[in-house]
Amino acid sequence: MIFFRNFKRTIYWKYFLLLFLKPFYDFIWKYFINFHAKFLNFIWNFKKKEYFDLKNNNYIKKTNNIKILNLVNELNNFCSKELLENSRNKMRQNKKWSNELFDELPIDLKKKIIDFASSDLILTTASKYLGVFPILSRIYFYHNIVNENNKDEELSQKWHKDGMGYKGLDFFISITDIDESNGPLYLSKQKNPLGAFSKIENSIQNPKTGERNKIENEIFNKLHESEEIDSIIGSKGTCIIVDSYNCYHKGGFMKEGDRVMLRIAFDTIDSTVVNFDDEKYKSDEVFYYNKMHKNEVKDSFMKFLFFKRSKFIKSINLSEKLLKFYQLLHYKINIKS
Repeated sequence: MIFFRNFKRTIYWKYFLLLFLKPFYDFIWKYFINFHAKFLNFIWNFKKKEYFDLKNNNYIKKTNNIKILNLVNELNNFCSKELLENSRNKMRQNKKWSNELFDELPIDLKKKIIDFASSDLILTTASKYLGVFPILSRIYFYHNIVNENNKDEELSQKWHKDGMGYKGLDFFISITDIDESNGPLYLSKQKNPLGAFSKIENSIQNPKTGERNKIENEIFNKLHESEEIDSIIGSKGTCIIVDSYNCYHKGGFMKEGDRVMLRIAFDTIDSTVVNFDDEKYKSDEVFYYNKMHKNEVKDSFMKFLFFKRSKFIKSINLSEKLLKFYQLLHYKINIKS
């Protein structure tokens, strides 16, 4: 076992994964585990549609896109001074630094987010990247402020990958202007051809709750030059489209001001996210928009997008088993001190 652990740090193991095991598993993942999604993906992309092309990267940054800006402007107008002040007071009372605002949105704005998330542009972007038709798993509309109880980076503000599946795609859209002081999202520009089959093993020793598999800045920076780091710094409407399962990233550390962000996440049937036990994922209503009911949705693409779950995958706990499989075979990147 020690030999195998050490062998997984070698260039030989890296190329075995890259040239043989990963291409084979890609085929299994697309055509067997995600057979239904692959079939829908073929039909969906039969006609040419506009999309954002990630070009075999794990992320892309978009600015000044009119479709994104139209939605952002409406959400920004909703975030009145009074709303944000009430949100700040709530966070301070609860000693938290993040507050979910989605439930406070009026129905018409919720519907506009749903319509945007299910538009041809966004769905085709997700389906082209994933290689299978996506499931809309999460929508967050959150407000962040400075954590007055902590002056150091913590939890998601340390470098990590979100280990919840093989591939996924997130749209992080800034609703307010973001600079270095109000907590931008940072991510690695480096391509990760091994995806879920690689891991930086220099994670935090004796981690606190929420710090497992997180990496400190000084360690991560030994692997990345400053020009290999990108961020969502920019004016409102700046959008980062990223596979957070395969791209190392971290939340920005807030020093002052406010940050309001919209996050729309797409997953696949084998992700742990779509196999949570939480009752809200089992309902015949879309949990973030209760005006949409499963029996009223006739379009097969939309029914899959909003409601697809697998009782078989859930019954055999396949999602967790696949994560352990990736971990067992990880190519281990060791950053020497």
